[in-house]
Amino acid sequence: MMGIMPTKEAIRIARTQDLDLVEISPNSEPPVCGIMNLGKYLYELKSKAKELKKKQHTTSVREIRFRMKISENDYQVKLNKIKEFLTDRDRVRVSLVLRGREILHKDLGMAVIRRVIEDLKPFATIESNPRTFGEGRLFIQVMFLPK
Repeated sequence: MMGIMPTKEAIRIARTQDLDLVEISPNSEPPVCGIMNLGKYLYELKSKAKELKKKQHTTSVREIRFRMKISENDYQVKLNKIKEFLTDRDRVRVSLVLRGREILHKDLGMAVIRRVIEDLKPFATIESNPRTFGEGRLFIQVMFLPK
């Protein structure tokens, strides 16, 4: 705190210390200025913003597709991948694709989806219940949120 002084005097003091005179609050009466190293200050602001951006996690929607006739090993591999996505705090969309004559057996497809829901209960909450849509192919989808 140096008090109120003329601008030329403040600039002279800043130059003798190899620092910059920075206007902090221009709207106040009289304007408030500070003597600081402006380059260093801007660098610190930029590095703080970069650090905050590193810690920020954007959630994305990941999709895993199943088929009605899936072997047990393939089912477990896909289930482990879903668990990995959920531990990374991503939302997961599980789709079951029915083609051709499989469309006549929606109940078997729903059984696979119900099994996935049951296996993921400890890891996720259901965002949207299973729903069907599509024309040539029939899709059954369910969305999961990480716990």
